[in-house]
Amino acid sequence: MAVTTTQQTGTAGLLEAAEWAIERIGTSAHYAQVYAERTVEVRVESLDGEVLATCVEPREGIACMIRQDTRWRHRAFSVAELPLLSKWLTADQSTSTRDVPSWQDAPDLGFTPVAARDWLVQDAAPAHSLRTMEDFTLRGIAVVDTDGIRSAATTRFVRRRVEATVARDGNRYRGLSRWLERGPLAGTADRDLVPQDVARTAVEHAHDSAQASLGGRHRTPVVFGPSAAVGLLHELVGHALEGDNFAMQSDYVTKLRKPGAVPASVTLYDDATLADGYGSHEIDDEGVPGGVTLLVSDGELGTPLSSVRTAQRHEYRPTGNGRRRDYRALPLPRATNTVVPRGSDDPDALTAPPAEGLLHVGCLGAGMIHLSTGEFHFAALNCTYVTPGGYRVPVRDVSLFGDALETLARIEGIGSDFGGDSVTCGKQGQMLGIGLFSPSMRFSALDWSAA
Repeated sequence: MAVTTTQQTGTAGLLEAAEWAIERIGTSAHYAQVYAERTVEVRVESLDGEVLATCVEPREGIACMIRQDTRWRHRAFSVAELPLLSKWLTADQSTSTRDVPSWQDAPDLGFTPVAARDWLVQDAAPAHSLRTMEDFTLRGIAVVDTDGIRSAATTRFVRRRVEATVARDGNRYRGLSRWLERGPLAGTADRDLVPQDVARTAVEHAHDSAQASLGGRHRTPVVFGPSAAVGLLHELVGHALEGDNFAMQSDYVTKLRKPGAVPASVTLYDDATLADGYGSHEIDDEGVPGGVTLLVSDGELGTPLSSVRTAQRHEYRPTGNGRRRDYRALPLPRATNTVVPRGSDDPDALTAPPAEGLLHVGCLGAGMIHLSTGEFHFAALNCTYVTPGGYRVPVRDVSLFGDALETLARIEGIGSDFGGDSVTCGKQGQMLGIGLFSPSMRFSALDWSAA
């Protein structure tokens, strides 16, 4: 593969460092890749209008990955360790720094966090407490390899999260909300109303949770709201279609690959090109241009998401999905933004309750799927039980559980609405940002419980 992308402002030093490193390791391997990174992350945490903590984390260094026959090796070097890179694969013990490129100057962040008191919701009821977090990231990367890749890119985004707490009858109830802005001006525009909007939504969710009364275990139809629906499909199908998981040929993945395992109504794709996607990128962390990968089309499985290692090892098509937390970690095949296109069903009709009632899920929380068996367990947030008479009753501490293949077979409606969300997703110890975009979806029956 020979890929060259346009060099972006502020990445010239990164490209120089990556090219310097590839010259020293490229002759010792059948394939070599160098990844250079300079990232600054800022987190400001506040409680009820007072700043609790400000954390600034700079990361800068180089990662080298080589393939010698069928064996892969990886090593990360901080900036201070760069003189040691030349002796990694050779007997040369020289620590001379004469030819080590100088690292670029610290970037101008151009970021001003929201003032702590600007989060406070004016005239909001009931009485509540607000914990807020604002995360700013400015990341520059460059990738050079022996197959001809020479790429560089920068990303910049701000993500805000609010946790509201409402006290009632001696108990405390939480509500969550989040917001994402990305692009060259992220964190610089006048957004005075946005913090209070995010906080107000969290307070409303906390208030609903405080009023919840329905508990116990149930089996009813379940409607997932926009973005929550694709969150479930990301877990049940998306992870199985990551190249390393797909190649394991587990019982669940084997059954998932059989015709009819996914309903013909389902189309699912990964899109790294979305302007407002949390996982979007111009190039992945291995220099491959981001694009659109069809995961499921009319119920038929498509292309697995691949990193360079999985593509070479299993002869997969490169998809530009090699992602890593930072230069110290190995790139893994990971989703960027998981998308389900709009359907044709009226969203209001999807929530029409049957005799046993219906659960509406606003947001999918933490949980996991066992890719060996297909069993899953997830928390669900911002949930409402719709009674047979159409009344909406808030429910809290909802857990969804069951078998993935049986659940997929119960999809019976895909709405014409659409929505998105920004979440974090973990794999092998690496937490990364993932975008979720979809319409509402209805399942004929799922098992769930509420506190």
